[in-house]
Amino acid sequence: MTDYISRCAELRPLMTREQLNEVFPKDRWTEHHGGGSFGVQYNWGPSAKTVADGIGRENIIESVMFDAPFPANTPIYGFAIGMTRADAEEEIARLALEAEEPTHPDVRRFIGNTPEGFELSLIFRKDSLERLRLSQPNASQIEEARMRFRREQYEKEQRQRELANAWKLITDDDDAMLLTWAKHCKPWDDYEPSEFVAYAEWLRKADPDQRHAAALTWNWDYGVAPLLWISRREDCDLATALHIFFGGEPYFYLKVGGDRSLVEQGHGDLMTFDLMMDIKDRIERGFYTRSRIQFDLSEPFGILDRYKPTAEQLAAMIPSNLPRRREGRVIAHHNHYGGLNLPAFRIN
Repeated sequence: MTDYISRCAELRPLMTREQLNEVFPKDRWTEHHGGGSFGVQYNWGPSAKTVADGIGRENIIESVMFDAPFPANTPIYGFAIGMTRADAEEEIARLALEAEEPTHPDVRRFIGNTPEGFELSLIFRKDSLERLRLSQPNASQIEEARMRFRREQYEKEQRQRELANAWKLITDDDDAMLLTWAKHCKPWDDYEPSEFVAYAEWLRKADPDQRHAAALTWNWDYGVAPLLWISRREDCDLATALHIFFGGEPYFYLKVGGDRSLVEQGHGDLMTFDLMMDIKDRIERGFYTRSRIQFDLSEPFGILDRYKPTAEQLAAMIPSNLPRRREGRVIAHHNHYGGLNLPAFRIN
């Protein structure tokens, strides 16, 4: 065990995983387990996504801490866990460590550098050395820079989130709503915003049958703005509106009984709920006068029946007097969407 403790004392910042394994071979030093039970802890560096230079440091030790029960007879740079501040004064002076402003009457902190340039910090509690920490050179400046970078990234993400949600505030101009969504839609890296803009422009020129195919192939993970825009067109086919409505899975909203405030409290997605309620209202008002595309609601109503809804729940969530089936043009995957001319940049 003495050999093991001496090896613990050799741990230093900037050691790699390979070097750590040389000090603590996995087949021999199984008692190490990260050193926590011996009062030794070390921290690996951050991933590439969280630092400004984009270089990951997950395989490099950036700091090592020694505290109880690390043995008092194994000093680190002349300091031993448990030693008094009076006994440490000579080494503190030799390394020119500076005292930090006290934050607690029983705690005193000292910080400085070792001869190799590592940052060294000491924490004394009631004049007894409680913790010794070794950090990579310039650790304080590095951490300040990282905090600044993370803050800038957070602010950037907040701005992007505000832009991405700006379309939700546009209630009096459907085209402006659609294009605002398209200009700032980039949930992942598979499409650029320009491709969403191209898609939105195509959608505005598309005929009702093409828009029906667009609804059939839409990936809801990109948001509901295009579906909302489609459902509000005066020539939107009833089959299209019904596909969008049941695509929102109204079965999961039966429990809220049409109460929007319950959805706001976390019982579902508010934008999806509002989309379905908007379509429900339009169906019941007779807004969708075009009905040339085939639809069959036996499957969604079969799912609905399994939830055993009450009459009140049905009235609150499902459009009244819906026809269960209608013959018409078939636009589906199995017939290549009726041979419609769909854009090469179709987002799905």
